[in-house]
Amino acid sequence: MAVVEVEGFQSPWRLAGEFAARVFYYVVDMSVFVPLFIVYFLLRGLPPDRVGQATDNATQIIEIEETLGVFHEASWQDAILHNATLVDIANFTYLNLHMHVLVAMGLLFFLVDSRKHRVIRNTILLSAFLAVPVYMIFPVTPPRLLASAGYAHFGFIDTIPSEVRTGKPGAMANWYAAVPSYHFGWIALAALGVWWCWKSWILRAGAVVFTAFMWWAIVVTGNHYFFDMVAGAAVVGMCFVIVRAFEQWAELNPTAMRRFTVRVGPLRLPF
Repeated sequence: MAVVEVEGFQSPWRLAGEFAARVFYYVVDMSVFVPLFIVYFLLRGLPPDRVGQATDNATQIIEIEETLGVFHEASWQDAILHNATLVDIANFTYLNLHMHVLVAMGLLFFLVDSRKHRVIRNTILLSAFLAVPVYMIFPVTPPRLLASAGYAHFGFIDTIPSEVRTGKPGAMANWYAAVPSYHFGWIALAALGVWWCWKSWILRAGAVVFTAFMWWAIVVTGNHYFFDMVAGAAVVGMCFVIVRAFEQWAELNPTAMRRFTVRVGPLRLPF
């Protein structure tokens, strides 16, 4: 019996195989990305805590925001403290909807367009390593730590329970690496990725709403000032422009790229 092929029809087995291959390539890509990302966190955690300098820098940021009339972080936090449900939602968002969302969106971006995914992941890496010297030179005490640094009059508290955050968690953490804030900047990048990869206005609107929601959660949990997040978005935006320009150059100069990168299927490694 002859097998009749219907134009435009793909076997479920073939579709499953193509999907599995894409997921495999994503895992390979992450096997290169993750070690580089860990190096970033290790470098970020190298500086010792300089509470005095970090608090001086924080008060300077507050003074700038007060001058501009935008220092409202304390009032935002105060508005939710009486509502345990809102506090729990903000804590959950801050703790669980950052890296988890970035990993999930990274896979979706890769499945849609590996080139666009490469630009986004390289933007994350470039922005990460550009921030390391800033963290070393310009530490900033986040709002939640101002009280312990002697500035309780601002009224900030740490909404995340002590049993969740019992102490500085090892060499990969730096509680005073507040500027630029990538807790917001990389979520804003993911939202940009949604706009870049899909034309659906529902998806685009959802990305904008989630980005605004993350901004709210970061502020009301006492983890960043508005300034930090604007700085994070600005640095990430600058890096996105640089990486896109590099990608265009790479496409025009494949011979030069082969000297320091390798191709594995749709991947170009290490960047």
